[in-house]
Amino acid sequence: MNFFSTTWFMEGFWHPPQTPSQLILVIALAILLGQQAWGISIKNISIFIGSLIIGFSINHFYTPTWNVELLILIIALIIGLLVTLRLKLSPLILLPLLIISGSILGLDSRPIMIPGFGNSIMINWLLGATASMTAIFVLLNLLSYVLRNLINGVVLRVIGSWIATSALFVLVLMTVKP
Repeated sequence: MNFFSTTWFMEGFWHPPQTPSQLILVIALAILLGQQAWGISIKNISIFIGSLIIGFSINHFYTPTWNVELLILIIALIIGLLVTLRLKLSPLILLPLLIISGSILGLDSRPIMIPGFGNSIMINWLLGATASMTAIFVLLNLLSYVLRNLINGVVLRVIGSWIATSALFVLVLMTVKP
């Protein structure tokens, strides 16, 4: 029996880029950490991956009844505002934000379970989703670290304001009753 399935891995890999709320949060978090002088480290990447796995594990045993996407957008709004303000934040503020964001992203991701296929589908899907979110996080973290001093950080601040505006716009549309 073949354990690794490229089909389910790629399904998981393309899930985060095709889910706008998850993509906004990963981009915002990567830019926020890249703005900080200490933001790029193996420790931060490991904490992000670990919190993703914790969120996936919780999601496997408990499916949240509350709207996880709403919480993702609220966190993205807060992080977008922090990016826009370009504050020098301590690790005591950013590390819990990193853990909460990764866990919430894991809670929002769940593969389609087909009876009879077993756990290999879920594991391949979760490996793909983890690889995708980690790749996006690391690449944007490195890019934002390089751009953090360009024109006094205006480029990243503009992106942060777009993220905050997008998150706020979607939050308003989600809460308005037709």
